Amino acid sequence: MLLIYDHDNVLHITNERGLRWNYDKADKPQFSFDYDFLFFISHEDMYEIEIGDDSLEITDEQKAEIEEYVNLCEPPLSMTLAKQYVDDIQNETLNRIDIIVEDIKEACRFVDRADMAIAGREGSQDPRRQIARRVMEWMDFAHGLSERIGEELRQTLDEDLKDFNHYNESVAELPRIEHFLEEQPVDERFNTDTLDINEGEEDLGEDKRAL
Repeated sequence: MLLIYDHDNVLHITNERGLRWNYDKADKPQFSFDYDFLFFISHEDMYEIEIGDDSLEITDEQKAEIEEYVNLCEPPLSMTLAKQYVDDIQNETLNRIDIIVEDIKEACRFVDRADMAIAGREGSQDPRRQIARRVMEWMDFAHGLSERIGEELRQTLDEDLKDFNHYNESVAELPRIEHFLEEQPVDERFNTDTLDINEGEEDLGEDKRAL
């Protein structure tokens, strides 16, 4: 659970289920105690209010009041936990791709992703072409796997969702850079005809086996 009223007058809320939303230029929530800014972050054990130049620890009574406020808050109608999970899975996939790209750029002196794509193009004579192709194949696999997880989440009601880590564990694993340099398998699901997402294998069909 989280409630932050920050220095930019943005109200951040995370309810007990983990659904997150915020309001820009918001009026601060009214409580029985005074404050200018408030930081109630349970997962970091941070409970603090600011009044002027002073920082004060939130008391147990104040914590209970804040928790009650969060429990009564209704998220925007367009928001669902499943949609949030989809966004988080996509962001995690992009973060892992960024890590691999940066490592390969440093190891193989690629200028950027465009340089890597040019090196890996069909007919390229660049001595790094095989490395570039392996990286791009893994990127394609990672994006494809992210989309498959997203498909599952979009078909799941919020009340039937499992913990986020259950889905995040299915995101493409970060391989060691040696896998791209030495052409080793980078993920037990890579270059297979099935993806085990729902605790069981599902045939992808011919049109998806490029993943």
